[in-house]
Amino acid sequence: DTHVGRRGSVHALPPLPRLAGRAIIAHGMATTREALEPTIALERQSMSLYARMARIFAADPKVRDFWFGMARDEARHVGALDLVTTVLELEDALDKPSPISLEDATIVRLREMLARFHREAGPQLKLERALAMAVEVEETALEDLVADLLKAGQAPDEYERWLRPLVHALGEVGSLIEPHCRGEATH
Repeated sequence: DTHVGRRGSVHALPPLPRLAGRAIIAHGMATTREALEPTIALERQSMSLYARMARIFAADPKVRDFWFGMARDEARHVGALDLVTTVLELEDALDKPSPISLEDATIVRLREMLARFHREAGPQLKLERALAMAVEVEETALEDLVADLLKAGQAPDEYERWLRPLVHALGEVGSLIEPHCRGEATH
């Protein structure tokens, strides 16, 4: 999977983990590690997408700051999940069965969506389409996975810190959508 760089060059997206050549999630019950690794990789791709949007829309400080804030929120998700990973590793619980259900199809669908959005995120991207993409990302199962992993990892403070920016970000998306989209189709 690739995305277009700021000078039009094509760069590879960071790969999602494949454990020892196996499926993303092993058959049967996944371990917490197997659930966390692809989730963290997807969050990094979301962060990269939003940082790209900040560069694309840099001419408008309010819009640029919105996208940078979205990227920062994704970075917080990555940090919170990394913390959960570290704590569970210290407790020798990382390779135990995952407390959440995660399927390859979900990961593949989310990876394909993010790769498609990275390909679209070029200099000609209209704000209306970028906002529609953000809504789609924020409405995905990825956000639910992060919440479930933070809760299951017994990191309630991190879950609360994650939830507040999500609600704020959705409100900001809404405030940007209203004046820019006016009910027009975005696809």
